[in-house]
Amino acid sequence: MSPGVVAFWSRTGAEAARAGDDGLVVEVAARVAAEGGFLDLVAVCRCVADVAVRALSVVHTPPDLSRGQRWVLASAEGATADQLFAVRLVTAYANRDSDGVTALVAAMAVASEAERVQSLRSLMTYAAGCHSQAAHYRTEGTES
Repeated sequence: MSPGVVAFWSRTGAEAARAGDDGLVVEVAARVAAEGGFLDLVAVCRCVADVAVRALSVVHTPPDLSRGQRWVLASAEGATADQLFAVRLVTAYANRDSDGVTALVAAMAVASEAERVQSLRSLMTYAAGCHSQAAHYRTEGTES
């Protein structure tokens, strides 16, 4: 995939998830999983993770990475493997842990195509959820 195609599918998947169009999310994830090589998967995952991190930075005070502070997972109890992939990848990306991001994508890349599709779908859905939380926070403030 060319960089333009990677950007297009990353943006399309994230926008479809935000719009609640799960059919398009699955279509995008399937296309990327089937046609994308390892570097394409890394690029798509980084693009989508960036959407989530920007949103999380609105809702939560970002840690000072230069002082050794890190984003952490509060709890992932009951999460499926693909949901864990999404949260772990976003956390690694937020912490600027390139090796962690690469390792997570490498594990996904050797999984079955169905597992790759589900992992990409969960990542896009998670990023959309973070974006929705940020939009709500901007509109409503800290009250739920």
